Amino acid sequence: MRYVALFRGINVGGKNRIKMQELKELFIELGFTDVRSYIQSGNILFTTDRQLTDFSAEVEAAFEKRFDFFVPILYRTKAEMIGVRDRLPFTQEKVAEVEKKDPKISHLYVYFSADQLIQQELSALGEWAVVAEKDIYYLAEQSIRFSKLTTKINQLSKGLTARNWKTVTRLIALLEE
Repeated sequence: MRYVALFRGINVGGKNRIKMQELKELFIELGFTDVRSYIQSGNILFTTDRQLTDFSAEVEAAFEKRFDFFVPILYRTKAEMIGVRDRLPFTQEKVAEVEKKDPKISHLYVYFSADQLIQQELSALGEWAVVAEKDIYYLAEQSIRFSKLTTKINQLSKGLTARNWKTVTRLIALLEE
């Protein structure tokens, strides 16, 4: 089965810095195949016949031992990532309208959770978030750094990790190769 591992909080703001090649090597040493990294924010694609419950604790322990710090790691299968794309709750017109306001920044994100979340919608002026299954879709007119909703979003589940839509769709494309 093809997976993506989404690491939370590595290589962000100068903290928890690691080389993606070292992270890729860790997965290879643990017996995963077709291992590939994508950008520096901690995305590892890999193949395994093992079930998530059989390898997730092993990966976390090996990561902590090698890099001397702990970060949450969330996993999604290829099918789950395709579902993330297919469940996008915002129309392409709405996304395009928001992106026109400032084309230089990312406006659409997905927050990934390990937990099943209660479906709901959150909003603030110029920001919208929709919770669906284990994912939170976030669309904002301004930079995520100025968000009024991110505090509320982060309270919905421990260990959330976010990726912008460009990264999400690229990960799906890589999983489909």
